[in-house]
Amino acid sequence: MTSPPGGAATRRRRPVAVPVAALVAAAGLGITAALGGLDEAPDDPPRRLGPGAVLDQGEFTTRFVESRATTRPGRYGGPDKRYLEIVFQVTNKGDETTGVGAPGQGGKPGYFFAGSLLRMTPEIRNDFGPDVFVQADGVPGKQLHPGMESTVVVRYELPEGRRPPGQVRLDVGTFEHPEGFTQEIGWLLAKDDDGPPVVAAQVILPVRRKATG
Repeated sequence: MTSPPGGAATRRRRPVAVPVAALVAAAGLGITAALGGLDEAPDDPPRRLGPGAVLDQGEFTTRFVESRATTRPGRYGGPDKRYLEIVFQVTNKGDETTGVGAPGQGGKPGYFFAGSLLRMTPEIRNDFGPDVFVQADGVPGKQLHPGMESTVVVRYELPEGRRPPGQVRLDVGTFEHPEGFTQEIGWLLAKDDDGPPVVAAQVILPVRRKATG
């Protein structure tokens, strides 16, 4: 009796079984490597907050009240103006009066309270930026007094033809006294070393429609 051509070398080989768990682990490592490696995941991701949430910002305690779309009459008989307004309840925890300031643009810090508003998505651009003021007895102001809770409004004029978004997301920072310095230097936006300000919270606010005169 003769052997098949090629002898034992032509015998059919049995497939090697690979545990499914090993394949999943390998795939996971590949995805992780593609995203930048195991050490790229943030240690402390931003908090996710919504309407009514309160954030301790170091220098301030801030409640995120609402975002709303408003329409106001134009001046001197001109066309109505449409705005997006974001409303906060802000308590100055410091010992000195401070200002409301202005939001950062593209992640760059502004000054005072509104400097902690690092970015808004979607972004609304105009020539003059938003108007930021303290709403008190119908008279807008610019100061936050120690120990007092104040209603702060950040108002963006919507460009002609642009509809208000359904919601906005705010990237919000916090304030701290730099390590190794006395409190006399004042409050500064918290950063990681020499990097940009740290996003401590991401706040999602649905935009409420409201017509005002």
